[in-house]
Amino acid sequence: MADPSSLLPRLQQLGTISIEQFLNEYWQKKPLLIRQAFPDFQAPVSADELAGLALEDDVVSRLVVQRDETDWQVEHGPLPEERFAQLPESHWTLLVQHADALDPAINALLDAFRFIPNWRLDDIMISYAADKGGVGPHFDYYDVFLLQAQGKRRWRIGQRCSHESPLLPAADMKILQDFDTVEDWIVEPGDLLYIPPNIAHWGEADGECMTYSIGFRAPSHAEVLLDFSEEMASFTNPDMRYTDPGLRQQALAGEMSQQSIEQVQAIIHQYSTDKGALAGWFGEYMTRPNPAADAHFQTFDEEFDRNLMEAGQARLSRFARCAFFEEQAGCLVFINGTKWHCSRKLAVMLSNYEPIQWDSLDTLDRTVVVQIADAGFLISSEDDE
Repeated sequence: MADPSSLLPRLQQLGTISIEQFLNEYWQKKPLLIRQAFPDFQAPVSADELAGLALEDDVVSRLVVQRDETDWQVEHGPLPEERFAQLPESHWTLLVQHADALDPAINALLDAFRFIPNWRLDDIMISYAADKGGVGPHFDYYDVFLLQAQGKRRWRIGQRCSHESPLLPAADMKILQDFDTVEDWIVEPGDLLYIPPNIAHWGEADGECMTYSIGFRAPSHAEVLLDFSEEMASFTNPDMRYTDPGLRQQALAGEMSQQSIEQVQAIIHQYSTDKGALAGWFGEYMTRPNPAADAHFQTFDEEFDRNLMEAGQARLSRFARCAFFEEQAGCLVFINGTKWHCSRKLAVMLSNYEPIQWDSLDTLDRTVVVQIADAGFLISSEDDE
């Protein structure tokens, strides 16, 4: 695999478009093709290395084989090594999810996209496709950047979709039944395609190719409400109940009064009005690693060398997910679903994955750094992981 030392700088513009213009005009609004966004891009993994990853038990992988125009079959990893010798010459693709958790050279690609907040970044999926390989016409509920790493791929952009868009009934995947082509592009190595949520797209390899998909977290309202309610419920006790001491006799016993609904509304409302509590939950929620990716996060079993911290040679591992929220008195910093109270100075160092300047920290911040080190999230800033 590639040397991780050559970290990609954060993108300052997308082709001729500034980041500000991109966010104003394209982000979550319309697709954008950026030719040579990454000129001379060198893929961190080869096709053979990607196939090797798909053999491993703790790697999330899929093999998609297209049988005909309406039949895509999916096999979930780990895949047996002999399976690759049985594949046809065309119309199949291999996908490896959470590839950024597998190797620092792949993870380094995330740095280029940190013009979007850290906590919105999800993962990198790598796909290798034989000629005409792909996953069919589909749409996602999240933003995605598609970086062409090797070979050529044809991308067709289609209509805006929703949960009501008809899907092929017999397919093993969520393949759109209808596709209306709006744009039709051939992309080459270094080209970058941005697709907003709910926009139909259809990628098909033009010869063998590799594509890197940088996806973003977009929890559904159902997911947010379920997790938030579970978190808030953990702060209650059996004595906290629905009460109605002002109850009045009703003419109709089966009627729910306006007052009863307002009482329930007040119960729910009280748990969402505290911005600090809401931020504390949301920061933990959005920095939790995906369970499949978390299996690859390596924490240190031994106590981290305090001398490295005191010498300013420690930083947060790039495999860790980090964000912070500024309060009136300091910050909440979140790392892989756990929160600490610290200064803004330390929160910025951690979330920027910068070397921690121990001499500039007060006693509280130093205590936090030690706790983070004990949790296994710090590495030597000289270490390529």
